Amino acid sequence: MEKENSSKVIICMSTYNGEKYIEEQLESLLNQTYKNIEIYVRDDGSKDKTIEILEKYEKENKIHFIKGNNQGVVNSFYECLKEAYENAEYFAYCDQDDKWHEDKIERAIKKLSKESQEIPLLYFSEFNYCDENLKYLNKSALNKKGVSFRNSLVECISFGISEVFNKNLAQKIIESNTEDICFHDWWAYMIAAGLGKVIYDETPTIEYRRTGSNVSPSGKGAIELQLYRIKKFLFGKYFKNIRKQIYKYKLQYLEKLNNENKAVINSFSLNYSLVKSLKKVFYPKMYRQKLVDEIMCRVLFLFGRL
Repeated sequence: MEKENSSKVIICMSTYNGEKYIEEQLESLLNQTYKNIEIYVRDDGSKDKTIEILEKYEKENKIHFIKGNNQGVVNSFYECLKEAYENAEYFAYCDQDDKWHEDKIERAIKKLSKESQEIPLLYFSEFNYCDENLKYLNKSALNKKGVSFRNSLVECISFGISEVFNKNLAQKIIESNTEDICFHDWWAYMIAAGLGKVIYDETPTIEYRRTGSNVSPSGKGAIELQLYRIKKFLFGKYFKNIRKQIYKYKLQYLEKLNNENKAVINSFSLNYSLVKSLKKVFYPKMYRQKLVDEIMCRVLFLFGRL
């Protein structure tokens, strides 16, 4: 571990009205077995005591605190990463209300440091779903069919709470800006899956606290999850935004993809095309991790929703 521990890791956290759990999360970061870390926290305009707590930790030289205006989670993480970029070799995204296992960063860097740093590298792990008191509920099951570029276009299995990545990927994230990006963690997954390497760890490294304020549908009951999906599929601009995200990727990185992945992304477009829709419908490999999701995805392809 001596060589691995020589690399600086910066943990990038975005906060918003997180007074209830943030101290427990910060302490779990400070108690990491991997010691060469710094913590950058950008507050996204909290109205509770979150800023007071962060200022206390900053005075104790435990964190770098960035006080910001409310810009939303994607922009907040982006601004935090920009602030941290010059000062480390590896970076990790972090939410405000979870609890990290003490060896989370150590596990990630042990795997990442074995790879070439000339390409974008992304590590992610499974995690444990917990209630608001961190009582274990069940383990996540993110990676059933394997990581792939086509999967990254329509599904994010790499949750930001567990992502750790190298400087090469951080640079590409910063250069791309946040316009037309749905989620910061999803964009990282897409870049690494198409241009570099994604490293999956089946061992949970986080206690993921579900408080009712979490926006992710993962971990919901079957009926609740389907109702969530139906509402999302029929209303709003969810799929239009995904198409914009894919198109942004296509504009920036098409020529850097291999031939198979070029063909995959070229089958997506902003406007409906029957030919392209049918190519996706009858594509011989799975896009999604679960069969029921795959069927729904192909129906969306057929009707031009995705």
